Amino acid sequence: MNVNDLKTLGEALRKIRKEKGLRLKDLEDEHISFATISSIERGIPTVKPQNREYYCKKLGFNIEDIPQLIHREQREHKQLENLLFLIETCINLDCDGALERLRFLQKHTQGGYMDIILYLKGLCYVKKNNLKTAEKFFKQSIQHINSKQFLSNSNIKAACYKELGRIYYQRDNSLQQALEYTNKGLAAYNENADRQEIKYFLMIDKVSFLEKQYRIDEALQTLDELWDSIQDINSLEVKLNMYELKATLLNQKKKYEKALQYAKEGLFIARENGTHEKGVELLTVWGNIRQNADDYMTAENCYNLALRLEGKLKDKKYVLVSTHTQLGKLYSKMKKYDQSYEQLTTAVAKGRKYNDAHRFCESLVALGDYYLETGKHQEAIQPYDEALTITNQFSFQRLKERILLNLSECWKNIGNNEKYISLLVELQSELRLREQEVAQA
Repeated sequence: MNVNDLKTLGEALRKIRKEKGLRLKDLEDEHISFATISSIERGIPTVKPQNREYYCKKLGFNIEDIPQLIHREQREHKQLENLLFLIETCINLDCDGALERLRFLQKHTQGGYMDIILYLKGLCYVKKNNLKTAEKFFKQSIQHINSKQFLSNSNIKAACYKELGRIYYQRDNSLQQALEYTNKGLAAYNENADRQEIKYFLMIDKVSFLEKQYRIDEALQTLDELWDSIQDINSLEVKLNMYELKATLLNQKKKYEKALQYAKEGLFIARENGTHEKGVELLTVWGNIRQNADDYMTAENCYNLALRLEGKLKDKKYVLVSTHTQLGKLYSKMKKYDQSYEQLTTAVAKGRKYNDAHRFCESLVALGDYYLETGKHQEAIQPYDEALTITNQFSFQRLKERILLNLSECWKNIGNNEKYISLLVELQSELRLREQEVAQA
């Protein structure tokens, strides 16, 4: 028998034993040990055939009945796989119904499908926005997989890590933990198992987290690796994120024409598919590219067009925080200070409303920069201080360095040399810390 047949037989024998109300130790004797019975039920291939045959007889089966037993178990497996597939496809349509069915299966199912059941329960709670409970089920699924003694033919473990990474970013704004879980997912990914698209989600999430940490070269390298597989990627979400992040990263590398090409291509795909949230982000990136290239008129048009889509956004209105922030920064460059102030205060107000610490922090920094540029040093201190608190809470190191520099300038202009020097000392410590981290990488 091959490894899969041994595993199937073991699960069938375990089920029969439990139906008879027997424990492992009830069946051991001078011919077969507790450990050997456990190995048989787990499908361990090193068990001697005569021990497996002996155990079958103890449970009331002749050796001739084994092929029929395996066939019956395989049929039941296929039926359960089909049911789980149907439940997964229905989570977005009838989350409560899917969850009710999964609870029943968790109670009555034995064997190798518990990891999938727990994973799907986690997805249900993500849909219900109960991320704490979702996290619990994803971690239980991983624990169940880790407890197995055989290699899984599923990428459920990688999928759980993908979801955990997103939870830690969306709920806790923890870029470092999000990146750690995403890297664990990539390490757990099996090229020969099912759910192969999980790899693409993990890789694009990694690019996004790296970009937010200003690790531009690492992000571009990962994105280039992902781009080699773009023809195999079916997910519209992944593809649009690829175009948006490619444009963003190339813009930061000052490769404006190349960046604009990706922004336009991504916007075309978003428009053709009616994906308004990503359309807003791509228009904002387009505006950022033209702003950096000193094409202020095109940049302003891009931002205003993005803002006009607000009514079409559903759950992701937080993306407009960045649009208002960038438009405010543009108006400052254009010396339109009243309009700049209006956009930046709107960005801060929206940022305070939504749970996206990184966008909110950037809006506060931009407002502080506006006050600094217009000579209102006292007014700049409040948004800078609030942003500094956020960077300390969520380890936004690069933003923290910039805030410390600008905040020290405010205190210098106010005439508080003690504050000025203490902030410069703190900035020096942060720069040395980053230098050490780069050296250790």
